Amino acid sequence: MGTQKTSRSSPKPAAIRSAAQRLFLARGMRQTSMDAVAAEAGVTKQTVYRYFGSKEQLFVAVLRSLVVERLQPDIAAAAHQATRSGEELEDTLLAVASRILDRVLDPVYLDLIRVLIAEGRQYPELVDLFRTAAVGPMAAALSEVLGVRPPEHSSGAEAVPPALRLFIAPILAYEVEGMLGNPSEVRARARAELPGLVRLLAAAISADTGRRP
Repeated sequence: MGTQKTSRSSPKPAAIRSAAQRLFLARGMRQTSMDAVAAEAGVTKQTVYRYFGSKEQLFVAVLRSLVVERLQPDIAAAAHQATRSGEELEDTLLAVASRILDRVLDPVYLDLIRVLIAEGRQYPELVDLFRTAAVGPMAAALSEVLGVRPPEHSSGAEAVPPALRLFIAPILAYEVEGMLGNPSEVRARARAELPGLVRLLAAAISADTGRRP
């Protein structure tokens, strides 16, 4: 597997991701070639491969740029705060959940997830890359925000802290609803429901970790 290389000083990776995003949305994965991405971005195919070692890596990089990279500063700031009381934890979780919700209900992101679901079987590496490059880092960062760790001697799916599953589950449910219906309507309803859901989670975390509510 190739390693994605990026350069902060070069605008080329961003131009390649933008070009790839347009083509993936219009044609899907199978019908989008690296030659087409290079032509759309106005660079050589060698340049595309220099920054993104495969079409799968490029697709995941597009997804990361829409969600993970835009959320990292907010999540990192929340994770580095001092130990919080139950009320402070609730406020933090609500702010983080709201930001994540806005990103995963973005119509462009939802369309790309549809492509991932529709064509994932044809590109086995794609799902693994998405899990490693996007899902894993987000899960680790959110665990820091929640102040939870996986159970000892756990691995794989068992390594996901229960509190993290409880935090993510409603957001994923809203994402699925957004894929099946109107994302704007789902977002409005979710914003109304999130405070109550976060309140329950914050109370459970506070009770489990001994934080004072």
